[in-house]
This record gives sequence, structure tokens and C-alpha cells, in this order.
Amino acid sequence: MTTRTMKFEKDGHDYIFRYRSDAPDEIIDHLMTLAESSKYNIDWLDAATLSFQITQIAAVSQANKTTSSVSQK
Repeated sequence: MTTRTMKFEKDGHDYIFRYRSDAPDEIIDHLMTLAESSKYNIDWLDAATLSFQITQIAAVSQANKTTSSVSQK
């Protein structure tokens, strides 16, 4: 299992997100929860942008795994 880390800065606050690379849906759900909360300075656009980045990283990672398994055959 690989752990990924993402840093997000906004209005003088640093947010550090760590998540399992095999479970991007968990961190995306957490980002949506933060966007719903008035306690954090993360809005829906922030959550959508971060979710998009996480999804892209997961897609590239999956493509790399597929490519390496095909080239090993």
C-alpha cells in the first residue's frame, strides 16, 4: 500500500492530506465533508479541484501499472 500526500494552501492555512493510493474515494469523500463544513476554509471549488487532481493521479498510476504489466509479458 502506498500513501500519498497532498498539500493545499489557502488564506494563510496549510492543509496536509494523506491518503491511501488504493482508496482515493475515501479522501474525496472527506474533501466533500470539509467543503460542507463552515469550520474549514475549503469551499466546493477547492474540493472539486483537489478531487480532480487526486483522480488524475490515480488514473496515471493505474495506467503506469497496466503499461508495466503488459511490457513484462
